[in-house]
Amino acid sequence: MSSVWSSATTFRLGFYSILAVVIVLLMNGCSSYFFYPMKRLVRTPDQVGLNYRDIEVTTSDQVRIHGWLLPAEQPRGIVFFLHGNAENISTHLASVYWLPEQGYEVLLMDYRGYGRSEGSPDFPEVYQDVAAMYQWLQTYARERQLPVYILGQSLGGVISSYYFSQLPAEQRVFEGVVLDAVFAGHRDIARDVLRRSFITWPLQFVVPPFLPAEYDPADHVADFSPTPLLFFHSPDDEIIPYDQGRSVYEQAKPPKYWVRSHGPHIATFDDPAYRQLLLNFLARPGADPSAKP
Repeated sequence: MSSVWSSATTFRLGFYSILAVVIVLLMNGCSSYFFYPMKRLVRTPDQVGLNYRDIEVTTSDQVRIHGWLLPAEQPRGIVFFLHGNAENISTHLASVYWLPEQGYEVLLMDYRGYGRSEGSPDFPEVYQDVAAMYQWLQTYARERQLPVYILGQSLGGVISSYYFSQLPAEQRVFEGVVLDAVFAGHRDIARDVLRRSFITWPLQFVVPPFLPAEYDPADHVADFSPTPLLFFHSPDDEIIPYDQGRSVYEQAKPPKYWVRSHGPHIATFDDPAYRQLLLNFLARPGADPSAKP
């Protein structure tokens, strides 16, 4: 009898634990799946030998958003970098710190709730953050006559896929878009994450329907046409499945280029070979970056 009671109790505890998680997720709009902000800046660019400028903009709903501008001597262009879902620009700096030396300025931004940006991150509010910083970038690039490029990694790639693909033609000042480790859709990645553990496995049937579907890259990436697109994704990626990135690429229209990279999640530009492919693309967005000049 005691063993039966113990099994029943264990089952009930497990069931109610799962139910509690579901309730919490639904009450918070399930945004915890996608946003893991960190307020503390672990470093500033000058601590790694880089010049920089603090940039602050205000969104349409009056939230102050912080970013960094990394200048370059005799710049050839400027890259607008949207980082992934964890930490903040002080750690994601590792992906782009090398670009100024190659002649490309970089604008990094923290979504609301990250780093020195105010507020709390959620969809669709983060698009207001991108809109405010992009407006600043348009003025800056126009004054200096610099071509603009978009680089989005992981969640930043997802945000870029929707926001920039939906802009009217007169606001598309960018000449190329780079998406590194992008996932196909919010429900797709949530379902994949939930099925990785026996504890959360049942939630894959409960939580995804409550997640936003209107911002999925796979549904909007074709709208970038005719803007050139460059995709990076590693089959070693333990966070975003390789097949999801590939499925987004398949939905895009030419000109588009696929790079099967290697290494862990968003470690792409640790490798000089992939840095060079990115530089090739920035120099000639409409040409195959892997082709010899």
